[in-house]
Amino acid sequence: MNQEVERHLALIPKHLRQQDYPAVSSKVKAVLQDLEAGAEVFSQYGVLGIRLETYGNGPQSGSSADSEPERNRLIYGNITAPWSAFICGSQGSGKSHTLSCLLENALLSPSKTGTITNPLAAIVFHYDKFTAFASTQLCEAAYLCSAGIPVRVLVSPSNFHAMQRQYANLPGIPASAPKPKVVPMYFREQHLNIAMMKTLMGVVTKILRDMARESRGSPGLNYRLFKKRLEAERFIRGQDAPLKMRLQLLESFLVLPGEDKGVPKDTWKFNPGTLTIIDLSCPFVDADDACALFNICLSLFLENRHDGGRLVALDEAHKFLTTNSSEAVEFTETLLSVIRQQRHLATRVVIATQEPTLSPSLLDLCNVTIVHRFTSPAWFKALEGHLAGAVIGKYRGGKKAAEGDEGEPLRLFDQIVRLTTGEALVFSPTAMLDVADEADDSSNTDGSNEWRSDSDTSAESMPTFQELGPRYVRVRVRARITVDGGRSILAE
Repeated sequence: MNQEVERHLALIPKHLRQQDYPAVSSKVKAVLQDLEAGAEVFSQYGVLGIRLETYGNGPQSGSSADSEPERNRLIYGNITAPWSAFICGSQGSGKSHTLSCLLENALLSPSKTGTITNPLAAIVFHYDKFTAFASTQLCEAAYLCSAGIPVRVLVSPSNFHAMQRQYANLPGIPASAPKPKVVPMYFREQHLNIAMMKTLMGVVTKILRDMARESRGSPGLNYRLFKKRLEAERFIRGQDAPLKMRLQLLESFLVLPGEDKGVPKDTWKFNPGTLTIIDLSCPFVDADDACALFNICLSLFLENRHDGGRLVALDEAHKFLTTNSSEAVEFTETLLSVIRQQRHLATRVVIATQEPTLSPSLLDLCNVTIVHRFTSPAWFKALEGHLAGAVIGKYRGGKKAAEGDEGEPLRLFDQIVRLTTGEALVFSPTAMLDVADEADDSSNTDGSNEWRSDSDTSAESMPTFQELGPRYVRVRVRARITVDGGRSILAE
């Protein structure tokens, strides 16, 4: 062979980058291990659940739970690779449970759900419209403390004592188990920058531009100088009222030089294997304020990402991201930017919400979409336009229908409505779940990618792996390792 051609062929990968897949099945994982590739390719993983059925054309499509041994149907989340997930479903369908399982997989070391040698650092954004102390919904992820995961909860200073009492008495946690550490959330001047201030106050761009030019790139922002220049400006009548409200909001979360509010110096330090919850449920913080503050917190969380991988989670996102305010739009744009750059930022993003009608771009960009039960046709319409599997899923493409005559149309919406608590439909085109039989090699009509493992064996004996592509699977999510704080309270 021509030497030049050999050099060029050496530049072509022999197989696809398996480590980039967000999820793999236990069968694929076992085959890779037999080929002495599994230990290197999937060094960190955690079980998410078990596959019950596959919809669409290709291997295992339309198969029931009894068609293959359970040991081959487990689905593992790949912790090593950056990915993003969108979880939706009605109240009580299991979405917060699924979010907590993903957090357990990423944080708990030693892991009971898989293998993890380098746990991530995670942050969860939570906001509940504050009505009364007794009715405020706490962040369910706080229950991860029951397994020894260090959990901090940063709360609004004006609501600190109430939230401290709430989180100190989480129902269901044994008295001997560790409790979340609740601290008031404060920023220092060095935590602020021009972009953050613009997020809070869009009417002071000129002052911020002048200060940015004068600072010559030095970190932090002199807040007293900023306020002095602001007071020197002449605003028309009524223009300064919203500005003063923004200043009051910022100052309630700000520690200026010389002040001592008992703020720990490591408030904005995020160690691997720890969970930080930003819970801004407070009678003095509305959803728009929460989005503006979340944006600042996210920037601080990603600053020292070289210390280890990051996981960003939004719990009950419909409570603060559904507004059309500039703050919600700005926070959404920041999330979209993080997802687009997730591989460069070593960051995973998980969004849990009741309503899939949030920004359609979030659905478009996420690697994995997990759909729990809901009954709203409007929600289904939002999904249908942004998931490749939804096009295939309009009609059951399997070998037999669940009920009625073979080939009877079964709407994807019907499948979603029929899901039981803890079940979900998973859409993930790049998930590697199947090892195709020789007979299936010529029947790949669903457009999913196939590749043969690089091995010394002959081409005839090499296994063929297949991505999920436009197909989707029904799964049962595993039980939690930590205390399940989201169980429904029943009358007995």
